[in-house]
Amino acid sequence: MSNLIDYKLADVGEGIAEAEVIEWLVAVGDTVKEDQPVVVVETDKSQIEIPAPVTGIVKSLGAKVGDVLAVGSNLMQIEATGKVSNDIASHIAEPVTEVKQSSAQTATPARATNMRPLASPSTRKLADSLGVSLEAVTGSGPNGRITDEDVTNAKSDSNAATVSQDSSPTISQADGDGITLIQLRGLRRQIASSMSEALRIPHITEFKEIDATALMALRSELAPEFEKAGIKFSVTPLLMRACVIALQNYPSFNARFDAEMSEIRQYDDINLGFATATDDGLIVPVMRKANNFTVSMLAKQTEELAELAKTRKATPDQLGGGTFTVTNFGSFGTWLGTPIIRPPEVAIAGFGRIAEKVIPVDGMPAVRMVLPIVVAADHRVNDGAHLGAFVSDIAKLLLNPDSLVK
Repeated sequence: MSNLIDYKLADVGEGIAEAEVIEWLVAVGDTVKEDQPVVVVETDKSQIEIPAPVTGIVKSLGAKVGDVLAVGSNLMQIEATGKVSNDIASHIAEPVTEVKQSSAQTATPARATNMRPLASPSTRKLADSLGVSLEAVTGSGPNGRITDEDVTNAKSDSNAATVSQDSSPTISQADGDGITLIQLRGLRRQIASSMSEALRIPHITEFKEIDATALMALRSELAPEFEKAGIKFSVTPLLMRACVIALQNYPSFNARFDAEMSEIRQYDDINLGFATATDDGLIVPVMRKANNFTVSMLAKQTEELAELAKTRKATPDQLGGGTFTVTNFGSFGTWLGTPIIRPPEVAIAGFGRIAEKVIPVDGMPAVRMVLPIVVAADHRVNDGAHLGAFVSDIAKLLLNPDSLVK
């Protein structure tokens, strides 16, 4: 009996159904050690480095770079040459020519990659032979992949830039017809898929504007104290805190909808996602149990998770499991937008740019700082009356913001 292991793609994040192969770190015929990284995949907006389950020889690869594999699909075959644990041994293929189905749970747990340079095994060997650090090379290939030419050029260029690891679309120029063809890859393909799914949700939207004078005064009062602690303080944590309190009052918005099972799952804990713009696209880190967070904790966590998202170092656990999302259009200088719900969540709150506007104050026109608010909700879960009450609660909290820091 041959020790040929059918290595399946495991669920490398909560609810993940598929993953895109970004880079193979090994080739057919290579010898690998147990727990050695063998492939980088992108799933749920995070790059994941998957290790080998056993020591052995790579016999076949189940996909090419750019292919999307469903969880449970054959990732690769390895002929084990070392000790095989009992759980792995139960999935040895018999005979060698037949690939048997195995549970995704046989895969060794994946771990997040911290910006590992993308390069083929042969390119890595070339870099080693020339004494070139791949971290100091700018990749010119698809998805920032480092080519042999990049390594050779870096050898003679001591000022080589830091490697690019984004998931930008692959761009090619069509011959003579003035058309640029852009092939979706990595994060941008994930975003396209997520948005297509999101637009199947029947959205209802409620808008409101409030006098933000008291809110801005509180922000100015608190900012010096936060800055002494090394925390950049914007109005965003106060907006988040208002949403958290309102969600506790209206728990039907802190939920997930399972269309297949026709089930609404409401949660006691609020896992708060916040939209973060990166060079690669929009990423939504999640603060778990944000209902236990003070404004100070929200500010600190927002800053830390945003940095992880922008550098693509956030783990699947930090990007999944959200129950409600906040997006601050004002941080981009935008007056307001119409936010799109992130399935399977059932609502999302957006806040626009705070700016001066003439509004009635005690029956007289006055210039005040005004905050636009918008909330989109899944009409299968909440009706207009529920949405109006929820938005009014957020507005009331922000009009009297002292309660947010008590």
